[in-house]
Amino acid sequence: MYWHICNSDRVLVLDPATLQFSYLPAPEGLPGDFCKYRVGETPDGRLCIVTVEDQVMRLWVRGETRSSDDGWALEKEVDLHKVYDTVPGLPGDMISRVQSIYVTDLDAGQKWRLFIQMLGYGRYSFDLKTSKLERLPMKDGKEYGHPVFAYFLAWPPTFLSADY
Repeated sequence: MYWHICNSDRVLVLDPATLQFSYLPAPEGLPGDFCKYRVGETPDGRLCIVTVEDQVMRLWVRGETRSSDDGWALEKEVDLHKVYDTVPGLPGDMISRVQSIYVTDLDAGQKWRLFIQMLGYGRYSFDLKTSKLERLPMKDGKEYGHPVFAYFLAWPPTFLSADY
């Protein structure tokens, strides 16, 4: 089980086999002093961290490469400036966007989708495959709440399966 820790450069980890807690360093390349990130899993089963800061979505996956950052490799980076411009009603100036936008979660069922909160403008779904941003209104017009749950890595992890 993995939890992001607010205003921290570490991820809290609970090993279900031993019931021991430990820390995993988040990527050093996370932008800002108090980066807002979420922990999840890629469609192929790798642990990942995602953030949306300064109108850029960044996705790091766990794994060692020549350019890894504390065991994290930056796998995808998407400039969201033009994506935000396609959504009616969002603020046009960068300062308002940067101050009001943060990633709230990765979709555990559809691992290529993440959720972005825009304070005062609603909650949105961002598709990592198509780079499409869609508003998530409820039937009564109210906004979705903000649950914060631990992320449970699928078991057994892909790297432990016989097919790997």
